[in-house]
Amino acid sequence: MSEDRKDYLLDVEKVLGPKLMKKLPRFAVNFFKRRIHQDEINDCIMHAEHYKGAGFFDEALNYVGITFKIRGEENLDPGKKYLFAGNHPLGGPEALIIGSVFRRIYGDGFKVPVNHLLANLKPLNEFFVPVRVYGSNRNRELGEQIADMFRSDYQVLVFPAGMCARKIKGKVTEMPWKKMFITQSRKFERDVVPIHISGFNSRRFFFFTKLSTFLKLKFNLGMIFLVDELFNKKGQEFVVTFGKPVPYTTFDKTKTDLQWAAEIKDQVEALSKDNGCPANM
Repeated sequence: MSEDRKDYLLDVEKVLGPKLMKKLPRFAVNFFKRRIHQDEINDCIMHAEHYKGAGFFDEALNYVGITFKIRGEENLDPGKKYLFAGNHPLGGPEALIIGSVFRRIYGDGFKVPVNHLLANLKPLNEFFVPVRVYGSNRNRELGEQIADMFRSDYQVLVFPAGMCARKIKGKVTEMPWKKMFITQSRKFERDVVPIHISGFNSRRFFFFTKLSTFLKLKFNLGMIFLVDELFNKKGQEFVVTFGKPVPYTTFDKTKTDLQWAAEIKDQVEALSKDNGCPANM
């Protein structure tokens, strides 16, 4: 393997950073490597024909064994730039699925804000903008990156919940949506396209998420198993549904931005009807 290609491999130790590496015992680091499936992810990168660029989305999905179908593509104008707002059911697979879908429709012309781990998948980092970083200077730089993203000619997808769905009172539930995408839609004059992705995580993920809440932990233990959730989706078919674009001029002062965000969330939820997938566990 060339040195250039080695640079694209995931290195958990680099993701954790030198300060945290000094504090963590080796067994804990090895645990993170297993749970994050570092070896499997790197094997996927090494076997992918197009290990850098949009083609990697398809290669990764083929490697994991995930398929999907698309509904509502006729609602999109290929020549117009949108702000896509989607539900966040899984925490990882939807980023790969959406990347593959957008590649078919828009080629390389899209951006997706993602968590810090996905942002470290170097074969895809030209499409991903990290949304969780530490340090005030880095946060200021991140804000500039996000503004540039909305200002650009790229299609932009956001997950306004900011976290994947939880199980509440026996029902898999999308968390309340933040208003930022409404504000950005109006500011940068981007119509909003509601988009729904089917699927849900395992009982194990929901158990550790509830345990974290019960123990009042700042860190969600379920996050440790999110990559497990990706590899456990082998053989599953997901459905991606596009709704009709909502003009940015819709978001006037008759409602607050938070109320508009909740309304778009309801529209996304309505898209799940008749998609042929179970709505809950």
